[in-house]
Amino acid sequence: MRVIVDLISSAFAVLSLIAAASQLKTKEMPHIIMAAGSVLLLAAVAVNLLGGGFDWIVGLAGAGMICAAAVWNGKRSGSFHIQHHIIRIALSVLIVVGFVFL
Repeated sequence: MRVIVDLISSAFAVLSLIAAASQLKTKEMPHIIMAAGSVLLLAAVAVNLLGGGFDWIVGLAGAGMICAAAVWNGKRSGSFHIQHHIIRIALSVLIVVGFVFL
């Protein structure tokens, strides 16, 4: 089960990092926060694989930064899709719960 949480977390982090990279042309801050959150989430995966006990804290910070940056970017650009953000937040919660219980 730990491997599944790590794979889903890694995929979420890498996809968020790609989304952040696609926004590099803008002068706004959300893409930097999203990229930092992606790196933190990947660090949480590494800590989880090494058996560290604080992976959920790093994962919570990373997933929170990703979600906050996505909401900020959606509001800033005027294309805020609530369903997209609900799914992103739900996935983030599941990832953090996976880190807590595994």
